[in-house]
Amino acid sequence: MAITRGGRRIGTTYNVSIDTALTNTMVTDITGGAGTLYSVDVDAGAGNLFLKFYDATAPVLGTTVPLMGFLIPSGTNFTLSLPEGIPFANSISYAATSTSSDASETGGYGATSTIRLVASNS
Repeated sequence: MAITRGGRRIGTTYNVSIDTALTNTMVTDITGGAGTLYSVDVDAGAGNLFLKFYDATAPVLGTTVPLMGFLIPSGTNFTLSLPEGIPFANSISYAATSTSSDASETGGYGATSTIRLVASNS
């Protein structure tokens, strides 16, 4: 996975994370603790993908219940802007899967997609 981070705005520090190899591997704790999610932008690869967000520092795919999730159809772009943000009390973590089920993710999402997130530390 290739994740880059950076970005700054006066008054609040924003983390801009770009993951060019989004697969079913769990990406944990992108804010280094509690944070707020402001923007999600995904370019989906082949196959439908279910993007799931977790409010946990070390969630386990297939065991930890996600806070929220989105179906992103194959080959499309998904953009979500959250001006007020969604707070995560513990941490922002995410993964892509091939099913909407929270309980069985052994196969997971096999295609590679790109995700861009804007978040802040609390």
